[in-house]
Amino acid sequence: MICSLKLRLYLAGLAFCLSSRASAAPANINLPSGAVLLASGQAIEGTPNVYKFKLSNGMKVLILPDSRNPLATLRVKLDAGSNREKLGTTGLAHFFEHMMFRKTQVSPEGHYDRILAGVGGRGNAATSTDYVVYEASFPGPALDKMLELESQRFKFLDLQDPYYTTEKGSVISERRLRYENDPLQRGMEIIRRAAYKATPYEWLTIGTKRDVEQMSIEDARSFYRDFYTPDNAQLFLGGPFNVETALKKINDAFSDWSGKIKNQPQRFADKANGEIAGKKFVCSENVFEEQHSIVFPSKDNSFRSALLTQLLLQILNDSPDGTMQRRMTKQKLATAFTVYKTSWQKSSQPYVAWFKLNRQQTSAAASDYFYQELRTALSRPITPELKKVLLKQQEVEEAEVAQKMTSLVEFYEWNEFFYGDFKISAQTKKIIESLNSKDFQAWGRDAFAQNKAFQMGVTAPGKATPCAEFEKTATLK
Repeated sequence: MICSLKLRLYLAGLAFCLSSRASAAPANINLPSGAVLLASGQAIEGTPNVYKFKLSNGMKVLILPDSRNPLATLRVKLDAGSNREKLGTTGLAHFFEHMMFRKTQVSPEGHYDRILAGVGGRGNAATSTDYVVYEASFPGPALDKMLELESQRFKFLDLQDPYYTTEKGSVISERRLRYENDPLQRGMEIIRRAAYKATPYEWLTIGTKRDVEQMSIEDARSFYRDFYTPDNAQLFLGGPFNVETALKKINDAFSDWSGKIKNQPQRFADKANGEIAGKKFVCSENVFEEQHSIVFPSKDNSFRSALLTQLLLQILNDSPDGTMQRRMTKQKLATAFTVYKTSWQKSSQPYVAWFKLNRQQTSAAASDYFYQELRTALSRPITPELKKVLLKQQEVEEAEVAQKMTSLVEFYEWNEFFYGDFKISAQTKKIIESLNSKDFQAWGRDAFAQNKAFQMGVTAPGKATPCAEFEKTATLK
């Protein structure tokens, strides 16, 4: 499964009580040799503390002891997404999402699936521009088997034929079905190649057609060796476990995983403002619904900027006439709308206004309405009453996250991977309470400055250059 990267900002920092009692953590943790405790704490009051460790081989481990139900969640996330690739070898990150479920040097073909099913568990994986994540949910008593199972494929994956060729064929088939056979995806691939040319965000996560078809086993082995390393991985475990016992088991399973990540240049999507500001990367395909984005480049990858983007959307939605999307639908300007901040780790993180249109609607009218409503939203005073509403909305969101242990683990994983601090969202309440009209307006006018934005989109036939022609010229219009 390819997971396109959307803003999934989990918000926290407000106090509430859970009906179930959280697991108590030991006062002192006996650490395995070479392991260190980096941090502990929580972002949502009333939930169990999270413990962050680093093993002797550089692997980071976050454990959430949660005895509210017998289910456990294990997630291994690597900074090995498609932005680690280069033209000529794109598609490798997603290829491993397939390959990692095959044979290892110490276990036969089908072993992973049999063991996982045998303990009553479920597993999956996802790839994005920034990461690949392998996840499994299973009954707590199966932890030993699951750690052995997971560690085997990270330490001993068997990159040999016929398994390599089989999975390469699966990726080729997936690309043909989901991208080459989909006019919208086909158009977006062409547009992205023009808008983000010469950056690691130029290609889709699945890779270019040529690179996927010509992918070599040697390149795959190199990618695995360079980026499937313990110092490039984070393991997240949540479930009914004692912290010290769980850490020892993780250390026993993974501490002999060796390797060091290959250094690479910084992975930015930035292009010179003069090259992209005011440009339109739009082409036409035979689509029933068009998609358009106004992209505002940004180098601010702070948690605060992501939070303020979500608050802006909430203010845009706060109207007697309904949400922004409902208002645009009523006025026949768009069929869908949202504003978000792109989550790209260790990179620029653009702000985006996204629209979905039918064939009778125009991106110009939708854009004009967005800018009009944006100006109104940014001129609105940040009153104590508005802050109360925003805080209440965040309280509801975090309560939903906290109710399910699997969601809570993913919430901490997101904070840790993208902001380097699993407790970062505990700042939510402080940021909202300290917000004033002047600061919010200054942030919004800088973040969404029209003079630095560019547009991307796939429109209906007759409204723009056909994508096939656009691809040949890559003309910036």
